[in-house]
Amino acid sequence: MPGPFEIPWLFAQGAQAAPGGAGGGGGSAFNALLPFLFIPFLFYFLLLRPQQQQEKKRKQMIDALKKNDRVLTQAGFYGTVVSVNHDAGKVVLRIDDDKGVKVEFNKAGIVQVVDSAAEKEKEKAAEAV
Repeated sequence: MPGPFEIPWLFAQGAQAAPGGAGGGGGSAFNALLPFLFIPFLFYFLLLRPQQQQEKKRKQMIDALKKNDRVLTQAGFYGTVVSVNHDAGKVVLRIDDDKGVKVEFNKAGIVQVVDSAAEKEKEKAAEAV
């Protein structure tokens, strides 16, 4: 059973003098913090930058909307673009071709362009040749 004076010696065994004298301990603190300096860079390149690039592509897609594009909305509706008002930020979609149901959406509500009118024209031109 250790006596009252033996316990501090147990804790003192782990403490050793820094190599090179008293001034050599500053480098170890910097080395311990060095991995944490890279976390903001990793955060930017793994999370923020891909999100910014995706938003840029989405904005380009929305700006390129034109008549007869087939699109998908956030609500899950598939429709064909009837008209686009870029100034007001609105799109009129024809949802049902048989009954002629048209609905007005905010441009930001468009999630994906399923079939582009330009692609349809290219396919028709390829078939004609």
